[in-house]
Amino acid sequence: MDWKGFLNLSDETIDDVRIVGYCYVRQGCFDIALDYFKALIIIDPKNIYDLQTLGSIYLEKGKYLEALKFLDKSLKINPQNDMALLNKARALFAIGYRREGLEAANILQKKNNVKVASQAQALIKAYS
Repeated sequence: MDWKGFLNLSDETIDDVRIVGYCYVRQGCFDIALDYFKALIIIDPKNIYDLQTLGSIYLEKGKYLEALKFLDKSLKINPQNDMALLNKARALFAIGYRREGLEAANILQKKNNVKVASQAQALIKAYS
């Protein structure tokens, strides 16, 4: 169903909801932020940012399998999403999937994005 059209939501309104949700993430209010991003995924189930953010929130909450579900959806749409892959590696390590986590981290340590590459290197050192 086209919820955006049915509810007559403008792109600006959706962006406002996203910003409010992100503000809750920044404040560490993950339960509240979770509701915002769940709603955004209903409105647009293929939004890479919202999928990645929802996965990241679940990761922060220690719900690693839920995190993987949304991070994988994000990566399926955009396999080059470095932050989603980094968070996927973190979730894999958290549930004991060391080999898979190292595979993801090894891909990321070769990236030009210094922030992501350095975090991936730290994960590799911690789990090797």
